[in-house]
Amino acid sequence: MTQLWLQGGSLVLSDGVEEGDLLIQDGRIMALGEGLKPDGTRKLSVPRLYVAPGFIDLQVNGGVGHNFEDASPAEIGKIVSFYVSHGSTGLLPTTVTAPIARIRDAIERVRRVGHPAILGVHIEGPFISPERRGAHNPEYILPPSPERFAELTSGHAGFIKLVTLAPELPGGEELITRILESGAVPALGHSDASYEQALAALERGVKLFTHLFNAMSPFHHRAPGAVGAALDSDAYVELICDGIHIHPAVVRLIAKVKGFDRICLVTDAISAAGLPDGEYSLGNLAVFVREGVARLSDGTLAGSTLTMDRAVRNFMDYTGCSLPEAVRCASLNPARLLGIDDRKGSLEVGKDADLVIFDQHLTVHYTILGGEVVYA
Repeated sequence: MTQLWLQGGSLVLSDGVEEGDLLIQDGRIMALGEGLKPDGTRKLSVPRLYVAPGFIDLQVNGGVGHNFEDASPAEIGKIVSFYVSHGSTGLLPTTVTAPIARIRDAIERVRRVGHPAILGVHIEGPFISPERRGAHNPEYILPPSPERFAELTSGHAGFIKLVTLAPELPGGEELITRILESGAVPALGHSDASYEQALAALERGVKLFTHLFNAMSPFHHRAPGAVGAALDSDAYVELICDGIHIHPAVVRLIAKVKGFDRICLVTDAISAAGLPDGEYSLGNLAVFVREGVARLSDGTLAGSTLTMDRAVRNFMDYTGCSLPEAVRCASLNPARLLGIDDRKGSLEVGKDADLVIFDQHLTVHYTILGGEVVYA
């Protein structure tokens, strides 16, 4: 029996912050509150620090010089360790548009690593709109096809957790059904769907809008587009809160419309995260990073250099929300979307002890994964 006692912290609960201790046993939260006095237990004193559920990043392409699409097992471990040091205890390595064989190879490599922070993968493309491809390589874009999807996912049912597609394209409706049957969550992204087409996709089973406002039909007062459907529905939305992908004022508006139960903060980070400005790549395309902003040679945004701790801090700055509200958007909401909120996403007895401990500036001091301190 392995125990760890976190003493004297500020517990970030779903609806507030309470002073107290937290007891971990065998990788799970055993108790929390004031007056805990376990005997013979390892103790970690965390006065003046916040104890929160670990962050869950639904979309991350790479970091520290490597992308998941072509990283070796050792490099995958380095990427994951980097994000763990910034508070992520769960993430979905994300593949961009590429030949199906290459995507399958990336999935297999990520799966073999077996890191406990890897919750599965996010397949972003190739079934996207050429008109809204963003930084995806147009050479490899495919029309939605249940047959090609089966080829891509064969042998990986249950590990593929999220699939982004353009549902307005021919074959999109059937592909949504196949994604649901595979156990994954269908997401609208890199899509030129009209408002009506996006609502129809939601009726069909789409549950998420990938990096809202980016690479999708925009909002207009006479043609609300996919953005309008996202705001006018109960769907989840991803936000890249780096101050570049979405203006802070728009983030505030989204929060006012959607509230804090349907927003999922993501990084969409690439290999440049954690490294200086320079030239990198994504999906065989050259990416140039200047002042931390990643773009293709034509100026198209190409992911970010964001980390989840910064995303939470930015979200609080942009919206004026409380710490529990911001943390919920980085932990419980993505856990609910993935259907794992019975064991992750909040500080509750019986849930996995996946925790991040940070100070008032959102600087991470400790990350705990499965009850073990993996970053300090």
